[in-house]
Amino acid sequence: MLRLATRPCRYLPVLVERTSPDGVVTLESALLARAGFAHAFSTRAGGVSAAPFDTLNLQSTQANGRIPEGEPRDLDANIRENHARFAAAAGLARNATVADLSQVHSCSVARAADALAARVPADAVTSPRGGCAVLVRVADCVPVLIADEATGHVAAVHAGWRGVVSGIVPAAVDALRALGVDPGRAVAAIGPCISAKHFEIGPEVADALATADLASCVVDPGVHGPKHHADLVAAVALQLARAGLAHANIDAEPPCTYADRARFFSYRRDGAASGRLAAIIAPLR
Repeated sequence: MLRLATRPCRYLPVLVERTSPDGVVTLESALLARAGFAHAFSTRAGGVSAAPFDTLNLQSTQANGRIPEGEPRDLDANIRENHARFAAAAGLARNATVADLSQVHSCSVARAADALAARVPADAVTSPRGGCAVLVRVADCVPVLIADEATGHVAAVHAGWRGVVSGIVPAAVDALRALGVDPGRAVAAIGPCISAKHFEIGPEVADALATADLASCVVDPGVHGPKHHADLVAAVALQLARAGLAHANIDAEPPCTYADRARFFSYRRDGAASGRLAAIIAPLR
């Protein structure tokens, strides 16, 4: 039997493309922009990196330094300049303080203050009103930005299929709730990631999603190919809704990283030659 995710019957806001004065192309959520949050999802355009990382590679310098000799590696100076350009394109200062993570496909949520003090192994990070911006990196996984206008608090989430199954998205919402956020008034945007059409999975992943009560987000063999596929966008949107966010408060129609080589990096498509995309958001002051 075919299982497809059921999406809310409404016209979902789209991510709007913006180009900064120095040519950095980003995507902006209408929901987050209306709520007053400086934020952006990156594309691969507008940076200084050479091929195969052309041009806005937002890998961390720590991960870049761990790439084995003989495999493609960017220059740390390029990565730093790319991050400065991306921050400016998101409406922040080029040298803005930004908390990021050592992403490990977990269900761990860190506080921005802790992430600034040490490189924390986690896959979501929160920041309170008046705090620093927060950032996650992807190259097919799902980036999620969550914000609450009433409190000014924010979270950034990295959700691959393992993170989805382990519950990183509801864990991030719970962390915001602990800070005083009412999920019913929060807004969220899902950024560029791999689409169901291109995300082929094995039966063990399909079973893991079903065990996590996400069977509706598994596409049976024969629809997109001979194997199962997974709709991670639908899975994340469903988890956000189950965590208390209103369907109307979720931007959930992102472009596919795998399908659009001109605009996005994709690890599944390009392997070690893939750069990294990022999602960034700053809390209200």
